[in-house]
Amino acid sequence: MPDRDLSADGVSLEERLRASEARWRAVVESAVDGIIVIDTRGRVEAFNPAAERLFGFTESEVMGQNVSMLMPSPYHAEHDGYLTRYLETGVQKVIGIGREVTGRRKDGTTFPLHLSVGETSLAGERKFTGILHDLSARVAMEEQLREQAALARLGEMAAVLAHEVKNPLAAVRGAIEVIGSRLPGGAKDAAVVKEIVSRIDSLNDLMKDLLLFARPPRPNPLPIEILALVTSTAELLREDPALNAVRIDVEGSAAPVFADPGLLRIVFLNLMVNSAHAMRGEGHINVSVEASAGGCRIAFEDSGPGIPPEIREKIFTPFFTTKSRGTGLGLPTAKRLIEAHRGTIDVRCPPGGGTTVTVQLPAG
Repeated sequence: MPDRDLSADGVSLEERLRASEARWRAVVESAVDGIIVIDTRGRVEAFNPAAERLFGFTESEVMGQNVSMLMPSPYHAEHDGYLTRYLETGVQKVIGIGREVTGRRKDGTTFPLHLSVGETSLAGERKFTGILHDLSARVAMEEQLREQAALARLGEMAAVLAHEVKNPLAAVRGAIEVIGSRLPGGAKDAAVVKEIVSRIDSLNDLMKDLLLFARPPRPNPLPIEILALVTSTAELLREDPALNAVRIDVEGSAAPVFADPGLLRIVFLNLMVNSAHAMRGEGHINVSVEASAGGCRIAFEDSGPGIPPEIREKIFTPFFTTKSRGTGLGLPTAKRLIEAHRGTIDVRCPPGGGTTVTVQLPAG
């Protein structure tokens, strides 16, 4: 039997190598960040569990495949060219330099990543190791901070507008009404006066919407029955003669929650009016209230045509609207008021048509 190469502690070199490999494999597999190893042709040779969670692919699905499958366009097409240029010229763009990139999941969605690439040599072959850290949470936080800063500036502007525009509007409206009252009965200018007053009222409503969005009042929470609040709000909508062809059904039950009834009424009325307008004043709105973990869920489902994906992405963007006379502040304001209650609002359009807006509220 041949002698084994033993170290001073009696452990063979082969056993030491196996132990070392096991340690490194344990480190790689337990790493929080994704780790990918590729060869000089860009083929994946290692794909740790964190990378599986990041991209949604299993290790067996990517092993031997070109790593560009994890990249969206145009990076997908550019990757092999970059790798070839680096091998030929040694000019580094990513290797040895960490930078932000975009990854592509198995389902086709993209997300931000920080990528650090290192180069090594194994058995005389060059390998590249990429360490990937998901930046989605950080990017979302940065976006939220930018949004809050923008809202703070908008709040300051809204306060100035309220002082400089809203108050003078009331005086102008009063003067126009006085002039209209002095016109003889049946005068042609009476219609003009009526239109001017209507336009002033529309501008005044815009100012109110802007102030409510920019500086929403702090909720004054009270124990309220959500079902009763939704039902009474639906009754207000039923009294609008322009919407008498809209049927609203309210069903379900939930325990009382602590919330501001006045602010929630604004939200619920806004959502139901939006549904009615989407159905062109004719159709069915079903509102369901149900208990959920730690609170209640209110779903507003209409029988309208739904919202195209490209528009759905923008519906909570201030001043974006598809209505001829809309301000684009209704849904953004509803979102702010619900978030002020530490709740969430979500919009989905089922394949069969219609739109479902779901409001989730905590118990208190």
